[in-house]
Amino acid sequence: MRLGWLLLGLLSQGAWALDTCQSSSPVGSWCQVSIAKLHPTQAGVGQLQVDETARELVGKSAKQLDKLMKKKEIPIVIAPDGGYWLVDRHHLTTALWQSGIKEARVKVIARLQDKGSFWSQMQNNHWAWLKNEQGQPITPQQLPTRIGTLPDYPYRTLAGLLQDAGYFQKNKRVYFVEFAWASWLGQQMQWQPVTQTNLAASLQQAKRLACSRGADALPGYPGKQCSTNPPRS
Repeated sequence: MRLGWLLLGLLSQGAWALDTCQSSSPVGSWCQVSIAKLHPTQAGVGQLQVDETARELVGKSAKQLDKLMKKKEIPIVIAPDGGYWLVDRHHLTTALWQSGIKEARVKVIARLQDKGSFWSQMQNNHWAWLKNEQGQPITPQQLPTRIGTLPDYPYRTLAGLLQDAGYFQKNKRVYFVEFAWASWLGQQMQWQPVTQTNLAASLQQAKRLACSRGADALPGYPGKQCSTNPPRS
């Protein structure tokens, strides 16, 4: 299996006819970048969700991977110092990295020129989530510096599964909605452990909470499932 992933990683590198990302890459363009050079804009990922995505990547050809990365657009912002900041698809990118794939197709959605206002612009545009799993503020300096160092946020997994099931909706132009739900779910569920063993039961509890009046201040409430297929009590 390790050899298979190694071959897949080698095949994926340079498999698509894309220029390497540069500090001057135009906004709206697609380019190829080393995943090791991407800086996260969130403090963690749901590892169970990453693992599921990694399993779905098994056996995909380089062409299929390229098609996946184009369909599930991986957006980046280029910073004044030329750094590449990943503003969405952290779970997919982490799954690619953990699977031995070193290069990714990305889309440049902005190039910011003013170093002094960089982080205010990132937050104003919803391109960074400067909070930990409990919803407490963090500084940009506290963000993990590389994709491979993102810690596990179990309630982010729960929120992601809740979204996939249709219990809240996400505006495509507003990132990190899942983190608001993750923090709220953790508070409501008293941060009880979420593991592969109790994931199904935890998700049922989360579905009930998502349709409750207490969730009405969260972005994307209510999801269509709350009216068409409410969870059993």
